[in-house]
Amino acid sequence: MGTSASSKGPKDKNPLVPPWAESGDGLTIEPATDTDGDVGLGDGEDNSQEVDNDKVQQEIGPPNYAPPATNRYRSARQAFGKYAGTGGTSSDLRRSLKHYSKKSSGGGKGTSRRLASGITAGSGLVGMMRGDNVTVGGQSLSFNDLLGLTTDQAIDRIASHLAPDNSDSDSVRIALNYALEEALPDTQDFDPASFTDEVIQDAISCYLTDLIFQDVVTGMGEAWFKAEIATKHHKMESELRELIKVITQQEMDKATNGNPSNIAKNNIKKIQIEAISKTVEHWEKFND
Repeated sequence: MGTSASSKGPKDKNPLVPPWAESGDGLTIEPATDTDGDVGLGDGEDNSQEVDNDKVQQEIGPPNYAPPATNRYRSARQAFGKYAGTGGTSSDLRRSLKHYSKKSSGGGKGTSRRLASGITAGSGLVGMMRGDNVTVGGQSLSFNDLLGLTTDQAIDRIASHLAPDNSDSDSVRIALNYALEEALPDTQDFDPASFTDEVIQDAISCYLTDLIFQDVVTGMGEAWFKAEIATKHHKMESELRELIKVITQQEMDKATNGNPSNIAKNNIKKIQIEAISKTVEHWEKFND
């Protein structure tokens, strides 16, 4: 992805949850209509639903983690630096994630609060995948508007539409692109019928995987510099992403009770929060 060595990462004095993750404009999900003004692809189960970062934070609940300690990134970055260096192993990676959850990120709840912009956008993504119309900043988009486009063009439209107008814009856009490219069948023309229950769950699992992945990449910061060759960076990114993805898929399955059809616009905030939180908390079970 080219992101691993681009920054020294956040400093210890940085807040666990940036201010833009707690406020800002949101989006509205409502049944889409066809050219005759009738309800189109949407299921029409609710008239409309508004989602924004403040509502996401309320869903998560107040913080229950201690204020970050001085040098809160040290142990995670030291273990990750060892993983990145010559002779580093997957055990070093797991150790770094354990420290990251316990000492650096505020645990599962802190990570969910930090990724609120992504959860808001993910709610809009589910609305669109369920056939609804999503309005962001006065502009509306549904799958009806994407008919006739190539799959790549449609993915770009969706990602650009849902990405927030704040400092999380790039990371959310990247995660949306990754998720849709991974989950959708490799076809030239965009087909809304491709979004089966299974594809929707796969897309959300991939989306949350990438949000968490990018959070870890940013948090580990300059520890990535210990890997001196590009091939090692690629191997590290692949291993980190795969480890996160396996756990996230497991937690998504638990959050939906093993039934992808349970994913809907009225519960997707809760499902995303639970999957993110449980994934990060799972790292604390790793052995040192």
